[in-house]
Amino acid sequence: MKLLKDNKGQIRIIEAFFASILILSSVALIPSQPPVEKTNESVLNFKAQDVLATLDRNGFLSKLIENTSWTALKKCVESSLSPAIWFNLTVFNENMQPVNDIPISNGSPISEKITATEYVCASAGTNYRIYIIRLQLASVT
Repeated sequence: MKLLKDNKGQIRIIEAFFASILILSSVALIPSQPPVEKTNESVLNFKAQDVLATLDRNGFLSKLIENTSWTALKKCVESSLSPAIWFNLTVFNENMQPVNDIPISNGSPISEKITATEYVCASAGTNYRIYIIRLQLASVT
């Protein structure tokens, strides 16, 4: 008869059950962190935009393109990026036809996950031209 009147053990079990449900539901509702690849992709996109915007200061990028200084452009991009980052740069005219006749790259891709960023550049000279620059980046992660 004493076992039926002593409900302390039963209440502790019910309390533990509700606590475990609360913990499991809070873990299920909290969003997980984004995968490392997406974070790396956004960092590479930001880096590509930053490199191109920096080169485009005072019309420097358009001058390199108009003078077809592809090796100088390659060296500028190379010096702006880490050696652990692969890049490939292509310059297009307003009709999306490639302007550079030689590859502007630092080798073959080091990863299958390549991020491409496009940047619009206008020439500052008397012959107004628009160029679209596509910078592809990949890094080892």
